[in-house]
Amino acid sequence: MNLPIPTSNVPGSAMRQVRRRNYSDPTERIPPGVEEVISRGSCHIGKLNDTMVLKYASDFNDPGYLTSIKVEHKILQLIGPHPRIVELKSLAEDGLILKYYPNGTLLSHIKNHPYETLERRLEWAKQLVDTLSFVHAKRVVHCDICLHNILLDENFDVVLADFQGLLISSTTGGTLLDGLTRECSKSFMPREDIYFASYRTDLFAVGSAIYHLIAGHEVFPELDSFDDEKVINARFLNGEFPNSDYVASHIVEKCWRGQYASAAEISVDIAEVQAVGKAVEEALKHEGNDEDDQETVKHESDDDDYEEAFKHEEDDDYEDEDAEYEEDL
Repeated sequence: MNLPIPTSNVPGSAMRQVRRRNYSDPTERIPPGVEEVISRGSCHIGKLNDTMVLKYASDFNDPGYLTSIKVEHKILQLIGPHPRIVELKSLAEDGLILKYYPNGTLLSHIKNHPYETLERRLEWAKQLVDTLSFVHAKRVVHCDICLHNILLDENFDVVLADFQGLLISSTTGGTLLDGLTRECSKSFMPREDIYFASYRTDLFAVGSAIYHLIAGHEVFPELDSFDDEKVINARFLNGEFPNSDYVASHIVEKCWRGQYASAAEISVDIAEVQAVGKAVEEALKHEGNDEDDQETVKHESDDDDYEEAFKHEEDDDYEDEDAEYEEDL
């Protein structure tokens, strides 16, 4: 089944995609107060102290990046405080000041903890779509749902970050603000207008995020997001998805096929998978308890048999002693 291709006449000639890197550039400018650059991409994240970071444009001479920072500030102000949304501190001259989350990104956590439980992974997926449902209710399209843009708080719960997407008008449905960010190819819903974005394109990206969470690696790991962009796009367009041999694969494929109308619908399906998992766990637990009970009964029966045999042996010994005593008399 081929994907529907959404179209739009929304202009957008300044969209950028930059390969993230984990090494420093001797020519890069580090704003005053930044102790350490902890993330590099179209925007860099610099640690200011143990509680705050500065998000700033990687190219200070490019007005597009500076615009993206200001759009994110306005969108975060509109969304307001939420436990699953990155906490905004203020807008500074050099960029956006945000709360620092020392547990890092979900991407790094999954990579460093490959044996994380399925139960935990499903809970993260549920937290993600519930958060996105809240974001969409605020008329905001995120435009870059991926594990790199999901942070973990002190309880290792999801915190959605990087809001350089769209703000949609409640009256016309048009774009009021555009941070010029779009998904990478492995989260990108195929469409004629690459600048178009909507709630549905976010839901497509959620499919790739859930796949990454459950499978432990991104979709099409043998392909590069930049070098193989056309191949990836063609696979999604033609419905050539990975084998569905993983938990919640039906949810992922429904996201990729554009069969969900809202994040809330995805949440319902994830909750059903969680319920089945808990039911199976309870059944196995009861089965284990039944086996333990049977083993206990068996041990008690063996003990009774031993005691009975020992009693008979004692009686026989007493009878022999009585017989010997009578003979002596």
